[in-house]
Amino acid sequence: MVTKFADSGFANDSREVSMKRSKAKAQQVIDIRPFVAAIFFALLLACTQAFGAAPDVNIDDKGLALRGYDPVAYFETGNAELGDASHSATIDGTTYHFTSAERREKFLEAPQTYVPNYGGYCAYGVAVGQKFDGDPEVFAVVDGKLYLQLDRATQTLWMSEVEKNIAIADRTWPVIQQIPAAVLND
Repeated sequence: MVTKFADSGFANDSREVSMKRSKAKAQQVIDIRPFVAAIFFALLLACTQAFGAAPDVNIDDKGLALRGYDPVAYFETGNAELGDASHSATIDGTTYHFTSAERREKFLEAPQTYVPNYGGYCAYGVAVGQKFDGDPEVFAVVDGKLYLQLDRATQTLWMSEVEKNIAIADRTWPVIQQIPAAVLND
């Protein structure tokens, strides 16, 4: 007795399904938005650096840091003192004002000693991965470094765990340093 089996077409069905899947994959549209965004941000970063706008320094539209406050005053008197444009110095496209020619000269001898940490952005903001405007009247000098804060409430919060917040901000700053604030805070 010979038994005949009807051709189930199983092999043909699986081949057909496989071909349909391959065809569907080939017809999938690749989402290029992430690539376009990456190129846009790379060009934005290149343009800001090419035109001297350093995203790692909090400056106004004229390139003035610390809203014109004297960076040396924080260390000499422990106060925020508004500088004078007649005593100014420009370092890497960033301009600083001083209350006297003597303070200007002191700054020029060792600028890294006096510039605010994290480019003058709010230290607590940097700790949470943001670049908020640092208020030059809300500051602290900790271990010989100048830190600015967004406002007095933020200063209180930051000071409650200052060592921890500095450690976090020190790890975060290299990651966000070159990203413009407008992009980062969006």
